[in-house]
Amino acid sequence: MKRTVAAAGAALSVLSSALAGEAYAPMAAFAPLDGRTYRAEWTDESGKKTIDVASYELILGGRALQSTHRIEGSTYGGRSIIFYDEGAKEYVFHYFTTAGFHTTGTAKMEDGVLIASEAVKGHAIVAAVESRSRFDPEKLSVEVVYVGKDGSRSPQPVRAYLPTANRGDLFP
Repeated sequence: MKRTVAAAGAALSVLSSALAGEAYAPMAAFAPLDGRTYRAEWTDESGKKTIDVASYELILGGRALQSTHRIEGSTYGGRSIIFYDEGAKEYVFHYFTTAGFHTTGTAKMEDGVLIASEAVKGHAIVAAVESRSRFDPEKLSVEVVYVGKDGSRSPQPVRAYLPTANRGDLFP
């Protein structure tokens, strides 16, 4: 019973903040990304250069962040939606791709770093992704490790996303 009353109290607090026009505190770390587009270039171990363009926007009255990205020169891209789960006290996100696979994951913010773990569904080789993201309005830094279905771990080059005025050809 006490837990139900506490949960109801927390819900009313969130609702009253929303009605008062206050920013939703758990999403404050993402506010500097709202309405901005970033671009990253990196080269993988085979020498292939990749350029990724990602655009961010706070949606649902600031209660969620949506990111849409596309790899330049390809049809691959995806859209993520991240929100804060009040009950679990962690971020939850979903990533949908043009390649037919999707992911679901959870994340926690620790000392300004978003530490995420996601399960991959429908990919032939990758079973999970682990990442660490640092957000700064002038630079996003993302460290990614792909975990194969065989348990192998493939750390990727650090991806540094810088602001760009050119949104490019993102998906509608």
